[in-house]
Amino acid sequence: MKRYFVLVFVLTMALNTAVFAQSAKTAPEDFNAFFSKFNADPKFQVSRVIFPLKYRANNDDLELVDYTQTKENYKVLTLNRKADEKFLKRTLSIKKSKVTLEERGLDNGIYIDYIYELKDGKWFLKTWVDQST
Repeated sequence: MKRYFVLVFVLTMALNTAVFAQSAKTAPEDFNAFFSKFNADPKFQVSRVIFPLKYRANNDDLELVDYTQTKENYKVLTLNRKADEKFLKRTLSIKKSKVTLEERGLDNGIYIDYIYELKDGKWFLKTWVDQST
């Protein structure tokens, strides 16, 4: 009887540990915490960009063209500077596994969407579309 009790106890503990580990794994990262660190830590930012980075931007003829950027040519972004608020409006569109940061210039032609994706519980910059004139 004592062996049976110990066996049941050990199995229950193992099951609880597995359930806890799985629930901790599936809790998605908070976007606001991610975004703060993304803008503050260049190494973290580079680790959270999906490379090769595919994005769209206007060419010299104002035609939207597809581009690809390698990790070596990537320039770190700062997307939360308070000083930019004088000439730029930022809006976050949050969905379950996708966040779009819309940057709209105030009478200056800036029109950019940065698209973030939740992948395995972590946020990544997936692409951007720059339709600025």
